[in-house]
Amino acid sequence: MDLEALNLRLRPRGPYEAIDLGQALLRRNLREVYTAWAATVLPLGIAFAALAPVVEWLPIVLMWWFKPLYDRIVLVVLSRGVFGERVTVRDLPWRAIFDRSLWWSLPLGRFVVTRSFMLPVTMLEGLDRARRRLRMRTLLKGARFPATLLTTAFLYAEQALALGYLPLAVLLAPQGVDVPVWRWLIDESMPLWLSMVGDVSYLMALTLLEPLYVACGFTLYLNRRVELEAWDIELDLRRQLKGDGPDRREAA
Repeated sequence: MDLEALNLRLRPRGPYEAIDLGQALLRRNLREVYTAWAATVLPLGIAFAALAPVVEWLPIVLMWWFKPLYDRIVLVVLSRGVFGERVTVRDLPWRAIFDRSLWWSLPLGRFVVTRSFMLPVTMLEGLDRARRRLRMRTLLKGARFPATLLTTAFLYAEQALALGYLPLAVLLAPQGVDVPVWRWLIDESMPLWLSMVGDVSYLMALTLLEPLYVACGFTLYLNRRVELEAWDIELDLRRQLKGDGPDRREAA
């Protein structure tokens, strides 16, 4: 890893400041992230939504289940963007995205509450299973609670956005059209069109929040490595040896 190529300023930060750095990292790579998202995740989500006439609850379950795949696509773009590289859809390393660890992440790993913080270890460090477990244990010693809180906060935000379609459907429905929201909450019966609105609403919530969730977990991971490996001191020593001035790069 060429630390000098990083386009963010490395220094030890508090865990919540490191999480906040994720929004700056995503903002800097917004075009690349959402271009990859629009070319890969959105078509997949639309295909899932088309299954609503078959089984009403299936689209949302599939969209939720494949989150680890979406996260990997976002992380690839961010992990290269942090070094100033611009990743196009053609540049996505599909072999790395669909490696063995993905098949563990889908059934079991997606329930890990520190998922976005641990994903860079799984995807980027290239460790075998035993070394990866030891590595995760070391990194989590100083970041387990913030990483768990990050996942919890985004889970509630996602639910709030996804369920927001219910009052919106009532407000936007033409006059005289019955929108049986309360009946659905009681007996779980829902017209197909309202179910599909819910599917689209959940896909929109994922589109807005999931890239930010991955970015925040990634910057928390980078900050933990700065703490453990003293990257900031190493860079200062390199600059002093080269006779360079102080690091004037922006935070992200």
